[in-house]
Amino acid sequence: MKLKSKFYDYFPALTHRNFRLFLSGQIISLIGTWMQNAALSWLVYSLTEDKFKLGLMNAVQFTPLFLFSLYSGVIVEKYSKRKLIIFTQSLQLIAATLLFILVYFKLIKYEHILIIMFGVGMVQALDNPARQSFVVEMVEGRKHLLNAIALNSATFNAARLVGPSVAGWIMSGLGEQWCFFLNAVSFVAVLAGLFMMRMEDKPTRTEVKNHTKDIVEGIKYIGKTPKLLYTFIAVAIIPTFTMNFNILIPILTRDVLGLEEAAYGTLLSAVGLGALVGALSVAAKAKKERAVIYQMTGAFGLSLFLLLMRFVRNYYLALGLLVLCGFFMIMFNTTSNSVLQFNSPDTMRGRIMSVYTLVFGGLTPIGSLYAGSISKKFGVDNTFMISGLIGFTGFMILFLRRRELK
Repeated sequence: MKLKSKFYDYFPALTHRNFRLFLSGQIISLIGTWMQNAALSWLVYSLTEDKFKLGLMNAVQFTPLFLFSLYSGVIVEKYSKRKLIIFTQSLQLIAATLLFILVYFKLIKYEHILIIMFGVGMVQALDNPARQSFVVEMVEGRKHLLNAIALNSATFNAARLVGPSVAGWIMSGLGEQWCFFLNAVSFVAVLAGLFMMRMEDKPTRTEVKNHTKDIVEGIKYIGKTPKLLYTFIAVAIIPTFTMNFNILIPILTRDVLGLEEAAYGTLLSAVGLGALVGALSVAAKAKKERAVIYQMTGAFGLSLFLLLMRFVRNYYLALGLLVLCGFFMIMFNTTSNSVLQFNSPDTMRGRIMSVYTLVFGGLTPIGSLYAGSISKKFGVDNTFMISGLIGFTGFMILFLRRRELK
């Protein structure tokens, strides 16, 4: 009993049944998602041998987040978040099944991938703010919110650790199509968890009169709240230009290290391992009052180790540095998310988290095109260095504004 009590002292969010159900489904589903992400990047680079087209594929997937995220925030506040997530997860199951069929029957073309990933991006523009703002409902308030966000990140990155590595072995032995098939099957787990939850499916707001006016109201609130504003500025810079591992790692694997699928999966998993350890550390140790310190530490550490990636020519050194990049990356991401949610009124959380989706994911096309173009012109090693230097800019914004953030 003491051991169980101690466990819940570190991870109190797990005392909530609905959150446990969500997390259990997520870990299975996200392993499938990371398998699909790894398989897609490898498939596109194998089909095209073009670094820019690899970046373009990622840009196309995230463009809908840029176009539609703000309106999604109003929808999230208007309807039941649980029902919205059931809808979006079902559509992603269909997309993964379609990819499996096209690859299995050797009908896949680069253009097909662009169309499907644009569709997935449209679904994620609604899914992301719904899931982000759903966490506070599952843990019934703010008391265990930071712990829940960190555990959610830990789940995401546990999957990031397992998924690419498994994908590498499946691709080398059976082919990319089976990664897409397993991803489709994995969505059943998260859907089952959502259907088993016991909760009132109430919207945050019963009346939404003017979508545009509501969006403007949310943006104005961010502008006059320094804790939100400067966090958003840092989130616009750091994830956009420093977290392009899915584009840079396949290039690093083949062009710099001269290795194949299994090594590629392991290198991607190294980022996941570091991120998992980072997320669990934040979950167990971080307090609301120290969130900004962890946020700055994450920004600094990620930028530093990206700079060191410039000099990598050894597989094992690459593994070590990518673990450290993952650790500090998730420290920044988790605490930035929690700072935003702690300072969001319940009636605006959907809109504020939709801006987070816009900034964190919607600017990814810019980051993807940046990474693909810069690596094509200057090489992947210099791209890591430039990304690290840009990351330091985001860190300095947080450091110089640290008093307002606290």
